[in-house]
This record gives sequence, C-alpha cells and structure tokens, in this order.
Amino acid sequence: MTRRTSHRRLKSIGLFVGLVSLSGCGSWWHGGYQSVTIFTTPLDSQVVIDDRVHLLAPGTVSLSRKDDHQAVITKEGYEPKTMALTRTWSWWVIGDIFGCAIIFAPACISTDKENGGYYIFEDKVFVTLEQTTGVLSPSP
Repeated sequence: MTRRTSHRRLKSIGLFVGLVSLSGCGSWWHGGYQSVTIFTTPLDSQVVIDDRVHLLAPGTVSLSRKDDHQAVITKEGYEPKTMALTRTWSWWVIGDIFGCAIIFAPACISTDKENGGYYIFEDKVFVTLEQTTGVLSPSP
C-alpha cells in the first residue's frame, strides 16, 4: 500500500467517524435541559412553572426539553396570566441528518427526541401583567 493510499484511507475513516459521532449531536451539544430567564412587568411577580417550580421574576429556571411547560404569573393588584412555554425544533437536527450520512438519520433524530436535544426554548421570556380594575361594588 502506498503512502498516498494510506493517507486517503485514514482521511476516509476520520470523516466517517466524525460524521457518525454527530449522531444525537443535539443531545450532546446542549443536553436535555435549558436555562430560561423569565422577566416580568411589574418586577417581583411570582412565577409557578408546572405547579412545582416557584421563582420570583426576573429569575432563571432549568426546563426539560422533553416537554412543553406551563407558567402561571401572579402579583397582587394584577390579573394573573397563564402562558405556555413551548419548545421548537433545534437546528441540531440538521446536524443529525447530515452527520449520520442520511442512512442513520432516523436513529439519530429519535435519540435527540428522546433526550430532548431535538428541541429548544426561547432563552428569555417577557411577560406583562395587566393591573386589576378597581371596580367598587354598590353600597346597599
């Protein structure tokens, strides 16, 4: 075997290993959780996510990318607001498709879907609460 053939073979093996190593790359690169910072107007609003995570805004929470989440924002004197924290697909899926050389793409994408690497949330969420109207009840 000539040195040139050996060099080509080594490059081909390196390229193949590199492409296969990208399988599930979304999970590897950004994991199954993402930090999301919630900002509110007014400040110091209470935020409850999925009925279990409580924080005072502005605050940061680590959300599982496997599911969408629901946030309830409250503050005395303001109307409560419920909002969905919805995930979208991540650009790492394209890496899965090309990194797995098309052949293994379904397995790579399913790995990312199961681990949450297929998805991403907005890094920052901004919420504005409306003041409650001071409706007075009529006097008897």
